[in-house]
Amino acid sequence: MKKLMIMLVATLVTAVPAFAHNGNEHVRGVVTHVSATAVTVQAQDNQTKTLTITDKTTFQKSGKAAHLSDLKVGDRVVIDVPEKTSNATLIQIGVAPKAPQSASHK
Repeated sequence: MKKLMIMLVATLVTAVPAFAHNGNEHVRGVVTHVSATAVTVQAQDNQTKTLTITDKTTFQKSGKAAHLSDLKVGDRVVIDVPEKTSNATLIQIGVAPKAPQSASHK
């Protein structure tokens, strides 16, 4: 009985992360190109990913509804992409951090 309980707990612990993303991959990075049908992102692992924008793609900025026109090159984004597809279902738009200002020379 104890072995059964341990196996059950182990199965639950390993299964929870699979459900945490609801079958979505999260692409995080900086937008390098935007068109009416696609967005290209320089991901955190330095890979470039081009994702398809469909009529089902939704946009959010600061937790509020946004539009494709709000998405600009240089924006930081988190994009939900269903596994085994390249379709963006949700694009969460942030703002890229400002570059540090160089000290003025005297």
